[in-house]
Amino acid sequence: MLRYTFPFYLLLTDPILASDEKGGMPQLNPESFSSQVFWLTLLFILLFLINHFFFLPKIKKIRKKRDETIQSYLDEAKKLNDSFNSLVEKMNKELSEAKIEQNTLIKKAFEENKKIFDKKILEINSDFEEKKSKLDSDIEKNKELITNELPKLCVNLSDNLYEKIMGEKNKGNVSDFKKLIGDDK
Repeated sequence: MLRYTFPFYLLLTDPILASDEKGGMPQLNPESFSSQVFWLTLLFILLFLINHFFFLPKIKKIRKKRDETIQSYLDEAKKLNDSFNSLVEKMNKELSEAKIEQNTLIKKAFEENKKIFDKKILEINSDFEEKKSKLDSDIEKNKELITNELPKLCVNLSDNLYEKIMGEKNKGNVSDFKKLIGDDK
């Protein structure tokens, strides 16, 4: 406690000593303390009233307007966000519907093309079978024609060879040729 009293004593005795000398600071003169306290109190009250009734309402008004502006921007942003989200949902729904419709159209086109393809295959197969049966009948006819004409051709060929080799004409018989090869009909 003694340590606090000595600096306090110095602070109080110093202004007293300064006022005795009349060369000190006039603010520290105890005779002018009452007028200084009066003017200090008056100045602080005046500043308080000016701040409280003039500047503070303007600051409150500015702050209220700022809060309203911020809230309006937030409300507008929320509306825009909601409309954007609904638009995105609508686009996703339309996209999924378009995909489903496209898949349906692709399946339908695939089925139609498959039917056309199968029909063409059947046409080609039937045409092939017709040509095959025609060729088979032509081969049979030609085979029959060749088997009927072969003995005559062979007899004529052998007659020509005999004539060229031997120099004499000999007329062969088809029935003799058939007996020779073992085909008696």
